[in-house]
Amino acid sequence: MTICLIGKNLTTLVLSKILINKGINVDLYYSNNNISVKRSNTISRTIGLSNDSIEFLESHNILLKKNCWSIKNINLYKGENSKSFLNFGSKKNSFFMVSYNNFFKSLETAIKKKKLIKIKKKNDQKSFLNLLKKNYEIIIISDTNNFLFKKYFSKHIKKDYNSMAFTAMINHDYVKNNTAEQYFTGVGPLAFLPMSNTKTSIVFSVFNRDLIKDNAKIVKLIKHYNRLYNIKKISELQKFPINLSLSRNYFYRNILSFGDALHKIHPLAGQGFNMTLRDTKILSKLIQKNLDLGINLDTILDKFEINRKNSNFIFAMGVDFVHEFFKFNNKYNMKSIDNLFKLMNKNLYIKKKIENFANKGLII
Repeated sequence: MTICLIGKNLTTLVLSKILINKGINVDLYYSNNNISVKRSNTISRTIGLSNDSIEFLESHNILLKKNCWSIKNINLYKGENSKSFLNFGSKKNSFFMVSYNNFFKSLETAIKKKKLIKIKKKNDQKSFLNLLKKNYEIIIISDTNNFLFKKYFSKHIKKDYNSMAFTAMINHDYVKNNTAEQYFTGVGPLAFLPMSNTKTSIVFSVFNRDLIKDNAKIVKLIKHYNRLYNIKKISELQKFPINLSLSRNYFYRNILSFGDALHKIHPLAGQGFNMTLRDTKILSKLIQKNLDLGINLDTILDKFEINRKNSNFIFAMGVDFVHEFFKFNNKYNMKSIDNLFKLMNKNLYIKKKIENFANKGLII
């Protein structure tokens, strides 16, 4: 039995490891159009993993907690206010941070040693059509620049935020660094995400069109909102456009859309890859059930869509609502909203619900 994966990125590497663990052969194909292959685009990229996500990865021996940086507290700020309007924290870790490149390289190295996987490059995009003639039970596409994705999964719910996400890495003096901070500024949300006691990742989602063109002003704003670190160096800014994209159909015949090909959301909550891992968890269970029963795997695609489509849609719309809410609130500076957040911050039940939503997503 062989499953075909299209796209060389973190999503397909995680899937490959899970499938190999089940004794399934994997053919992984990619092309130069696969953005994730270009290492320079991911130098400062980091990933936030919820407790539920890291436990899932650990259970498949894909990534261990000890190789991540733990975040114990999260503080949210509005504009120039020096006091957080909402904070989360407990004895348990709130979430974990890991470098995209480090995670990618270590997983790729581990997978290449396995006999059950073949990684092949295709230069001609239309040659991917020939894969449909092969006897694959399932073909999983996670590369949006692929010919098959454009042919069979062109219908999406889309929203252009007219924004740009800037990422960078700060090198700073030693500080006990286990608190993440998010600032809802007048030009977009800015997150400080600890990576070690001397390094912190920056994700700044900017919707001001004039500011997007000026890297020097972006760096100036990062320094302005920084209140924890004595900065030694800020790495070169990396940037990418921000869009919302939700696929209207999850599969076509035996082809499944997955990962970024299935959904993209605003990065303000750091939940994009966690959504993919929740999908992966369900997909893994469905595959295992069919393997145990001796049933063809292509019968799981409809079940996967039924299980995940509504949950993913509602979760994505929830993140979109948070973005639009703070954008509107910053514009009009509504004092009544500040009072509401004061009440929320004192309500442990509501905060627990928010934490559960961020940890496991929406469970229907």
